[in-house]
Amino acid sequence: MNHGRALASHRAGALLVAMLAASVSGSAAASLQQPGGGGDDGPAVEVVHTVGCAERRGGDDWWLVRGAEPEPTEVGVFDVLEVDAAKSRPLGDHEFRLIGVPEFLGAEALLRAADRALFTEPDQVNATGELRDGRTVLVKALLIDAEPPPRLNLLAVVGLADTCGTD
Repeated sequence: MNHGRALASHRAGALLVAMLAASVSGSAAASLQQPGGGGDDGPAVEVVHTVGCAERRGGDDWWLVRGAEPEPTEVGVFDVLEVDAAKSRPLGDHEFRLIGVPEFLGAEALLRAADRALFTEPDQVNATGELRDGRTVLVKALLIDAEPPPRLNLLAVVGLADTCGTD
């Protein structure tokens, strides 16, 4: 097989794996919200949304600080009404470690994450760039609070302001 065909085959395989992973993770998140999805006691992990300040701490550790109380929500993207409501929501005193952040950083940061550069070409990066240090953000995530610190496994991030107010 020549180099061009091998590269095309590799890209097609990587795309298929990415699509399958997205489908499985979306299905898994949805099943956690279905009655019985997390076992007989209800959801094992809850999908929530909250607002707060994105903070990068040493290296690639990301936190949501001054976070409002997380509220249960549905799986899926934010609509305009949710984003508008979040803009007037006061910040809080909660702090969450953020996980699953590479897709919400810029393209260069995503390519530096783990082995991403091995299977993603720079012109094929799918990164939103919405998560930036010091920015007020609205996040949708899986809330993992089994042990401290509580974590938010990001599903969606929307920047609300480029700075974090003093509310």
